[in-house]
Amino acid sequence: MALRHPYPNVYKFFNQFAAPDQASPEQSSRSQGLRKSGPRSKTGCQTCKQRRVKCDETKPGCVRCQNLGRECGGYAPEALDDSSKNVAPVPIHPRPMSVMQYAPSVAIPGTPDERRYFQRFCDKTAAEICGSFDPTFWTEKVLQLCHTDAPIRYVTIALGALAKSLEVTSFPTRLSLSGFPQIDHQHLDEHHKFSLRLYSRSIATLRAILSDGRRHLRTSLTCCVLYMSFEALQGCYEGALTHLRGGSRLLADWRTARRGQSSRLSQDSLSEIQDGLVDDLGRMFARLDVQGLFVPPPFPMPESDWEDVVVAESFDSVQEARESFDFLMQGIGQFYRKSVAHSYQHPEKLTSPFWLHQHNHYSTQLDQWRTSFQVIFAQEVRAGDIMANSSDMLSIYFNVATVLLASSVEHTELLYDEYNELFAEIVTKAQQLIQSSEDPSNSSRFTLDMGTILPLMVTATKCRDRRIRRQAITLLWSKARREGLCYDTITVARLCAWLSSIEGDGIQDDAEPIPEARRYTISYMHLSSEERWLAVQLTSAMTNDSGNHTYRETTFSW
Repeated sequence: MALRHPYPNVYKFFNQFAAPDQASPEQSSRSQGLRKSGPRSKTGCQTCKQRRVKCDETKPGCVRCQNLGRECGGYAPEALDDSSKNVAPVPIHPRPMSVMQYAPSVAIPGTPDERRYFQRFCDKTAAEICGSFDPTFWTEKVLQLCHTDAPIRYVTIALGALAKSLEVTSFPTRLSLSGFPQIDHQHLDEHHKFSLRLYSRSIATLRAILSDGRRHLRTSLTCCVLYMSFEALQGCYEGALTHLRGGSRLLADWRTARRGQSSRLSQDSLSEIQDGLVDDLGRMFARLDVQGLFVPPPFPMPESDWEDVVVAESFDSVQEARESFDFLMQGIGQFYRKSVAHSYQHPEKLTSPFWLHQHNHYSTQLDQWRTSFQVIFAQEVRAGDIMANSSDMLSIYFNVATVLLASSVEHTELLYDEYNELFAEIVTKAQQLIQSSEDPSNSSRFTLDMGTILPLMVTATKCRDRRIRRQAITLLWSKARREGLCYDTITVARLCAWLSSIEGDGIQDDAEPIPEARRYTISYMHLSSEERWLAVQLTSAMTNDSGNHTYRETTFSW
C-alpha cells in the first residue's frame, strides 16, 4: 500500500498547534499522607552495608544484589547468647573499589588536537549527554578510564569532536531531524572527519583487545554506551540499536554468571568489573531498555525476571529511589510491550490467571515505590537537599508507568480518559523541566538519558482531552532536541499532530469527547535514519459495520 507524505510544509502543519491554551494548574493524583520514618535497619546484607545502600533483606540473598548482578555477601548472625558463641563469624568481603573524584585534565596520551577535543568533552559534552540525574558515570568514571583504556579514550575524543561539529554547523534551510544539520558525507567539516577517524580507531582497538578470547567487561560495556551515544548523536538509529543489543546481552550474561548459573563468561571476565561502575551500567541499560521497547519496531531485549522486581520498604535518598525505579520501570515496560503483542495475537492471555498475577505484582511494587518515595522526598524537602528536576522527572515517569500498567490487561481506548489528571501533570512538569535553566542538558540538543519526549509522546497519543493533547504537542515543537536512541521532538510532534488531526476531524468544541469509534492506535512504525523517513500505520480502535478495522498510513520525511 502506497504511503503518502502529509503536510509537505511542516511549519504550516505546526501552526495548527501553535496557539493552545496556556499551561494548566498542576494537578496531583497522589495521596499526600506520609509515613513516619524509623531508625535505619542494621540487619542488611554485607554487600549493601559496604555500599551504604538500603538492603531489602530478602534471604538467602537480597533482591537488590541480584538485580545488579552482584554476589550477595550474606547476613550477620542474630544476636548471640552465651550458648551460641561458637557460631562461625560471617567473613568480611573486600570493599568494592571506590572511584576517586576526577578533575578533568588534558594530560592524556595523544596529539594536541586529540587533547583539545577531549577537553571539549570534559567541559561540555559529558554534562549534556548525561541528562538530569547522577552524572558521575560521564563526568568522572569515563574520564578516569580514558587514561588506561585506549578504546574508551578514542571514542570519548570522537564524541567531543562530533559535538563540536554540530555546534559550528549552521542550521539547515529546511527542517531536518530535530533541527540537526543533514549530514553530507561528501562534504564533512574537519571536526566531523576527525570524529569518524577516532571512532573507527576505537572500534579497531577494541577488537584487537577482545582477540585474546576474554570479554573485558568493563571496557566492552563502557564502549557500548559511548558507541550508542556517538551513533545516536549522528542520528544513526540502526547503529545505536546494534550496540544496545550487544551491551544488553553482555550485561545479561554477566548477571547470569554472578548468580552461579551457566554463562559464556569466564571467571577472569567476572573479576574485571567489581566496582561501582556496574551499578551505573546496570541502571543505564535498564533505562535504555525502556527506550528500546518503544522505538520502531519494538526492540527485543533480554527480559528481566518479574519476580525479582521487588521494591524496598524505604529509601535513604531520592537517588536511591531513582535507582530502584529504573528496574521497576524496565519490568513494567517489558510487561506492557508483551501485552500489546498479546492483544493482537493471543488476546485471551490478557485475562489468564498467570497474567493477572504478574499485573498484581507490578501494581503492588509500584504502590510500594510511591509510598517509600514520598517518605524520603519529604525528608529531603525538610533538609533542603531535594533536587526539583530529579523529583519532577521521577513523578512524570511514575505517571507513565501507572498508565502503561493499567493498559496491560484487557481494556478499551476509553480507559485512558480516566487518567487525564496524570496526563495534565505530565505536561505541567515537562514544561517546568524544559524551561529549567539548572539542567545542563537543556542547553544541548542531545542527551542519551530518558527525558520528556517519551512521556509527552504517550500523553499526545493516548490522552483524548484536546487541550492537554495540544499542550503536549506544542511542548514537543517548542525545542528541537533528541533524547536516547532515536526520540526527537520534531518527528514525534509531527506524528502526534497527525494522529490528533485524524481523531479530532470535525470536532470543534474541546469539551466534546472523542468517541471510541473515532480513535486510533499506532499499530506499525518503521524508521530509516539513513534514508530519513518514518512510515506509520494507524489502526482503528473499533471495527466498522463490516467487522473490519480501518487503517491509515503515511510517511514522514526530513
